[in-house]
Amino acid sequence: MTQADFDTLQALPLLTKEDVRSAGETVLAKPAATLDRASTSGSSGQPLLFWLDKDRSPREFAFVNDVWARTGYREGTARCVLRGLLLADVDRHPYEWEASLKELRCSPFAMTASRMNLYLDQIEARGIAYLHGYPSAIEVLCRHIWQTGRQLKRPIKGVFPISEPLFQHQRDAIRAALPEATIAPFYGLSERVLFASEIAGAEDVYAFEPLYGHAELIGRDGQPVTREGQRGRIVGTGFISTGMPFIRYETGDTAELVRLPDEHNAWRLKVRAITPRRQPEFLVGAEGNHIVTPTIVPVHPDKFFGVSEFQFYQDAPGRCVVKVVPRTGCGEPEARLFVDELQGRVGAGLRFDLALVSELAGNARGKRPFIDQRLNLAGVNAT
Repeated sequence: MTQADFDTLQALPLLTKEDVRSAGETVLAKPAATLDRASTSGSSGQPLLFWLDKDRSPREFAFVNDVWARTGYREGTARCVLRGLLLADVDRHPYEWEASLKELRCSPFAMTASRMNLYLDQIEARGIAYLHGYPSAIEVLCRHIWQTGRQLKRPIKGVFPISEPLFQHQRDAIRAALPEATIAPFYGLSERVLFASEIAGAEDVYAFEPLYGHAELIGRDGQPVTREGQRGRIVGTGFISTGMPFIRYETGDTAELVRLPDEHNAWRLKVRAITPRRQPEFLVGAEGNHIVTPTIVPVHPDKFFGVSEFQFYQDAPGRCVVKVVPRTGCGEPEARLFVDELQGRVGAGLRFDLALVSELAGNARGKRPFIDQRLNLAGVNAT
């Protein structure tokens, strides 16, 4: 694309999630059978279905690997992975070794002291020097390391946070427990539209990769943000997966402008303080542990086909009601498949009950929270 093309691009309307949801397969540039169907986690209570090129993964991983390589990581190096991977029997076997990818896959749910000691034993036994996963789970593990004073035989060299915002208190916990580790976060989307990496020496400042997608920052007035320090909505046009074009797509996230792209910074838009539309929210397990709910929601679209909307309701530790608005023509059997999938991911530390409803609870402004949390969280100990 030339610069003139980008100027022309700004004349096009913004593409919203609702536009994508309403359009479905009608916007595909290739037959659906030649693409992979995918979904967001539904952290807003309503997942977004979309399609991706089957061969996008190598292109995407080149950008991810570039970020990780800054810590000394090389492709094929073993990692401990703490994210929402489905394990066959999470209660009896909360971890597994994936030899082909050299991944020690550890469940991020119900991270009790005994489980975390088990994870650390496995990390040491396999000589693992890199942690990869949700910041919330990595934080819990690091606090355990710090509080118990455990010294790993081989220092952790790199931490790769994904899928959630990385907060300052989490950075502090990681640095306290793993002083030799380099934290290497990046910003990405399930829709594979944009990719940005944190700039070395500039904490919480990210540079977007122009070969991955074209990033814009749009103000409330619908015009491009041009003043440093001004906040705007992150809008992207994706390049690495084009079977379902995302053109001027509103991500729902916001950021503060640091520097506009130009020839002197290789056309990399630089921003600070990327903030998702929704902050991670959590449920409370039977042992008082916090379970961040976006991490337990299955991302495969087949799990959502009987579900129009859903919401978590909790008024007692260790138990949670999943309120489901079923799709037309669907009922309890289809909704039960969804709830059973959640239960299998979390295990016995949090028991889910299904409730079919015609609508979800909202607040006075008409917004429906992802979690209708009725516990006094100030009185619950986070573990």
